[in-house]
Amino acid sequence: MIHLDQLLHLNAPTDGLLDQIRSSPSASRMLSYIRKVVPNLSPIPGTTYTLYREFEHTGRRDGYQLPYYAKRSMLTRAVVELILGADSVRDAIHDLLWSICEETTWVLPAHEEQGPDYWELKPSPRSVPWGAHTALTRQPDSIDLFAAETGASLAETIYLLADRLSPEVCQRVRREVERRIFKPYLAYGRQHWWYKGALNWNGVCNGSIGLAFMRLEKDPQTLVQALGQALEGLDAYLETGFEADGGSIEGPSYWNYGMLYTVALAELLRERTAGQLDLLARPRFKEIARYPLGMALAPGTYINFGDAVEQMAIEPGIAQRLAERTGVVDLRSLIVAPEQLEGRGANTAKLAITLRNLAWWDGESRPFPDSARRDFYLPDCGVIKLNGKTREGVPVVLAAKAGHNDGHHSHADVGSFVIHTGGESLLCDPGRGLYSREYFRQGRYENIFCSSTGHSVPAIGGKLQMPGPEFGGHKQYHGKITAHGERLGQKFVTIEFHQAYDLPELSLARRSLALDPLGGEITLEDEFVFAGPPLAVDEAFVTWDAVQIEGCMARIQGDCAALELAVTEPAGAVFQAVSLEKECRLNQREGVLTRLVVALPAGTQRFKLKITPLPVLNQP
Repeated sequence: MIHLDQLLHLNAPTDGLLDQIRSSPSASRMLSYIRKVVPNLSPIPGTTYTLYREFEHTGRRDGYQLPYYAKRSMLTRAVVELILGADSVRDAIHDLLWSICEETTWVLPAHEEQGPDYWELKPSPRSVPWGAHTALTRQPDSIDLFAAETGASLAETIYLLADRLSPEVCQRVRREVERRIFKPYLAYGRQHWWYKGALNWNGVCNGSIGLAFMRLEKDPQTLVQALGQALEGLDAYLETGFEADGGSIEGPSYWNYGMLYTVALAELLRERTAGQLDLLARPRFKEIARYPLGMALAPGTYINFGDAVEQMAIEPGIAQRLAERTGVVDLRSLIVAPEQLEGRGANTAKLAITLRNLAWWDGESRPFPDSARRDFYLPDCGVIKLNGKTREGVPVVLAAKAGHNDGHHSHADVGSFVIHTGGESLLCDPGRGLYSREYFRQGRYENIFCSSTGHSVPAIGGKLQMPGPEFGGHKQYHGKITAHGERLGQKFVTIEFHQAYDLPELSLARRSLALDPLGGEITLEDEFVFAGPPLAVDEAFVTWDAVQIEGCMARIQGDCAALELAVTEPAGAVFQAVSLEKECRLNQREGVLTRLVVALPAGTQRFKLKITPLPVLNQP
């Protein structure tokens, strides 16, 4: 058996990334997009002490994070410009590298509590926020997502462009990467909570740190030690960060994030070892690569349970390379050209990934794949997607979730569902709330975007679903898909979700959803069984679109499509619209989320709803 130290000494091909970028068919297209997102290379934004401490004082992130990301995005543009021949940007690169090196810490304020000894410190740093234990005053021991990414960005810059940059700037960068990333990782890396974590942090941190070591570390023994450590962490990510079915309970957007540096490091290792260490050849990656196809609703639109976002673009270079290496070739057909989807500016801050987008993406835009229009079931994630169409041929997608409420990015949404038709999710999952100090602490589920209030699930006995232990619950609350398939010409799924509530008197809560694949109509039936007198039940359904109510009927009108909701049981049940505008503004969300509530008459234990897609007008 050949060991890592032997593999790294093989006469492997030299790095061809620069040549791939310069000859890439997508180079001019990507550069145009980068210039649009990053119109100027000066002035360099300030990342001041006051901005850093804004999170401590107010809980807001953007004051520091926006200039932090902008600075790194400017570096990305400048590096790409220099690679493609614009020598005039060299001083801008020097100044940006120097400015990043001058930052007291690369750890974001929201992640300051990441030091390996943080929880053992007495008194707690939170009780003495200006003391000797903060990220701004102690020696670097902590690495978060963006410190790791910064290390990778700077390492890539120096490795690829050292002969065109000032030696003293290169020396400064090497020293800072070693001080802030290499030494803390080797000394404390295994003590960080994310090191073998079952979430995207593992892939991002271990992957980008491994990449930085491969670019800058000159001592072979240290390099082997660091890569062995990174691969040990990534092995845990591949096994626990994804369910046995290959799915991610974090959702497609965090699948995308976690894969970025995992794939980048894997391919660099394959190149450096002449193909003898080939992580992407593992069957596990093929299972993982299929996941976005199952979660896709339309080009650039995905099922977004939890903190995932509905509108996103998977990184084109990473997706294409993963598709080619795993044989899941339809993954390429999910690539949306960057200029066609707004809101991707932050990803230009990821230099190493932008370079691989340039090098690996062929620039082709392919039709939305038939494989993404098929039904999809993830038994371990507890997610199902059923496809149909209206009589006019308009696609209708029904997606539903069981699973549990205990993930780092989970919501209290067991039994919730999405109906997507005419290019719109008219009954929706609202996605994440504003990332703030409170959002990832014990008050997380007071935010309606995390709690059941913001999801299409009932309140029972006046109670909402409970969070898991990570955010204050005393056990994992969950549901289960107990049946699915086809019956009497209908596609159906049945979810039992009573164990998502802390209600001993609730013996059963069962939701059945059925889709007519040839007509698009959906029927919902909820059944409740109690150990004693029935509790009050308030059914609820959420939408971002305009609502009209008339008794037991409701109409949801989107830009191009509409749904009609009709309560068929019990008699006398009517809709009430509750606006969540205030909560949306507090979470900096555009639009207004509306909660359609049906208070069931006392003693009711069964609820039936018919949902009919209406003819689409001006379909895009």
